Amino acid sequence: MLLYMKNVINFLLLVCFISAVFLFASCKKTPEDLIVGTWKCSSVSLDPSVFTEAQRIIDVYSSSTFVFTKEKYLVTHIGNETGYGFYAINGDKLAFNINGREDAIMAHINQLDSKTLSFTYNEKAYDQDENGQGRYINVAVTLVFDKAKDARN
Repeated sequence: MLLYMKNVINFLLLVCFISAVFLFASCKKTPEDLIVGTWKCSSVSLDPSVFTEAQRIIDVYSSSTFVFTKEKYLVTHIGNETGYGFYAINGDKLAFNINGREDAIMAHINQLDSKTLSFTYNEKAYDQDENGQGRYINVAVTLVFDKAKDARN
């Protein structure tokens, strides 16, 4: 009888262990799950880092907030402006369209986990060459966000 009980207990422990493995394996969050919530910008970097509008871009994005919903809506607070739009994630690509822009902004996701979101996208920025002539240059903007505590988390 004691041997029988020992085998039953071992069997139940094995079933619990296997169930726990499947439970934790199925809890891995997708990028679509991880991005939902409010994100506050913690750092801005530019490449190239020195050009006419560099400091203005850093100042504007430094205090930005992005809010992503599970329904794929996006609300941005950048500088003094609030924007509304949609987003989509495909692998390591994040596309978002704010305030009905003709073209979506295409970004590369550098990091996305439960605490940090980082992405890089390209934008045209004003610069002056060494002769003082105005021109637009391509700038890679990298934004790093920390997840904020909010009601959706």
